[in-house]
Amino acid sequence: MPGCSAVAASDGHALVSYPAMQVISFKNTPLFKRGMWLSAAALLAFVAAPSVLNGALWRDPLVTVIPLCILCGFEVYFFRKMQIHRLADEVMDCEDHLRVRRGRTEEIIPFSKIASAEVSTAGGIHRLTIRLEPLASRAKIEFLPQASLWASLRAVQRVANNLTERAQQAKGERAGL
Repeated sequence: MPGCSAVAASDGHALVSYPAMQVISFKNTPLFKRGMWLSAAALLAFVAAPSVLNGALWRDPLVTVIPLCILCGFEVYFFRKMQIHRLADEVMDCEDHLRVRRGRTEEIIPFSKIASAEVSTAGGIHRLTIRLEPLASRAKIEFLPQASLWASLRAVQRVANNLTERAQQAKGERAGL
């Protein structure tokens, strides 16, 4: 598996390895995803707690279960609409390829396999979508940009344009060989 490092000479005596990678995704994405799920569970518990504590749940369960089911329906709709579970946990730019990690699975994607990079905004949250060539294992990779870019749509678009340009250059180099 190719690494993400460059080698440079220090004082002429020894070679020192400096990282040539940059994390371009939000570094707390796993925590963000867990927080969304835990917030939904906490909301359900908050709604159910009063009727559990005063015993109304056992005397007349329909009065509590129906609102809980409606709330669950809204939460399912929200999670399907936001697609939080599909976000990559970490995306590293390693100059000639991207290293994408989701959970314990890590994937290396050469820039020559990238078709385009786009920005989408849902619920005020910007996300980068990298569309891969049709022959790739997945059709797209979505991730949240670094937190420092959240307020600036232009900055996120610059990152996407940079990735798209580098992918086109990598395809041109591959075609020129």
